[in-house]
Amino acid sequence: MIIYGTGSKDLGTRKLQGAKCPNCEANEIHVQAVSKYFDVFWIPILPYSKKYFSICGHCKQVLKKKEMPQQIKDKLEVEKHHFKTPIYLFTGIVLIAFLIAYLFYDASKDREQLMVHVKNLEPKDVIVFDVLSKEYSFAEVVQHSNDTIYMYYGNYTVDKAPSQHEVDEKRKELADFFSEDVFYFTQKQIDSLHEKGEIKTIFKY
Repeated sequence: MIIYGTGSKDLGTRKLQGAKCPNCEANEIHVQAVSKYFDVFWIPILPYSKKYFSICGHCKQVLKKKEMPQQIKDKLEVEKHHFKTPIYLFTGIVLIAFLIAYLFYDASKDREQLMVHVKNLEPKDVIVFDVLSKEYSFAEVVQHSNDTIYMYYGNYTVDKAPSQHEVDEKRKELADFFSEDVFYFTQKQIDSLHEKGEIKTIFKY
């Protein structure tokens, strides 16, 4: 279960020089800023708004920005730059950015590793083919001779990309997981299948 919500952070209070209270006309107007942010598991993700309030130190009247007279709004515009949003309120979005960058890096490394395996197929390697959307088939390399790869085709397909452990379990469970007929591909044909995205992964044994 994902726990999410919103939070607020008090950004401080400053006195507005020369501003008069519209209620008692005292020169005791302070402005307070509050940053609102989204959070997930109580970790700040991203600030989404900043609220301002004027507070009279004499009569204690509190006004939202839209309720302030123009003379207080004008003074507030001059002081706004003092209310900085803390960097830690962006913690979540920074973590998400790092996670996305890592996933892209990891996927890139996987693609590089798959390319190496495609070019260096060895006996007992198991190739997982992406036959159709969400359907995968298998082949076991028997021999790699010169530019030709000989293999056994799998007799079964699965409807999700399998792990190596899952393939091992299926091979133990099904004696005829691979056919006894030998097929062959040239390295060029294997390269072509890889370029088309039809080779999902290669398990090394």
